[in-house]
Amino acid sequence: MCLRRIAAAAALAIAAMSCAPTAFPGPSQTVQPTAANTAAATFSVPATVAAVCGTASDPVARTTTANATFLLNSPGRSPLKIASPGNAPIDAVIPRGYVCLLLGAGVPFPIFDGLIGPQMPGFVAEGTFPATAARPAPTGFVLPQMCAFVQPPVVGTDYTQWAVDCGAQANHDARGTLGPSLTQQGWTGCAIGLGTMQVKKNGVMLGVQESTLAPGEYPGLTQFARLLPPCS
Repeated sequence: MCLRRIAAAAALAIAAMSCAPTAFPGPSQTVQPTAANTAAATFSVPATVAAVCGTASDPVARTTTANATFLLNSPGRSPLKIASPGNAPIDAVIPRGYVCLLLGAGVPFPIFDGLIGPQMPGFVAEGTFPATAARPAPTGFVLPQMCAFVQPPVVGTDYTQWAVDCGAQANHDARGTLGPSLTQQGWTGCAIGLGTMQVKKNGVMLGVQESTLAPGEYPGLTQFARLLPPCS
């Protein structure tokens, strides 16, 4: 059974037994205050993770032609629209207040893949920024708060790739958006090409790739464990 179905089933069971008010208006449904912890305990976090944290709002119900959607909000970051492919209503799946979610690749929006709780990989404590995490994470680089990991990283033999969403406007210029953070964190430029940028630090190479801006496409980061041309 896939992770999102397990997470959705766990959240439905929690909602049926609990007594705390939910985050969204609509039919009376309830969740326990520790819903995120309880749901997270029902499955193992995968080896590769993209997680994003914040508070949910603006639920849109599933239709015969589209998944349910909601927004996840965090200060300093554009609201991130997330799709929920399950049959459960959003207010029965996402607890009120601050939550951390696993995300899967989706078109046109990332897919809700389950809730995670404290002490689990990917969880970011409320008030800590950036309110996003990946496993594995880039070595030596922390995303600015305006950006979020939106797909589990792809791990190759000698590289790892991440997809990041920095908001509709910033996604048009990933190099300009991420460049200041890279410089502040000690990365030095090697080359800038058509739609790409390569930087290096401590024997590690990191590339920034612009998005095609097609639905489901995001700016990318690619990290190599050794220096390659043009950084070698």
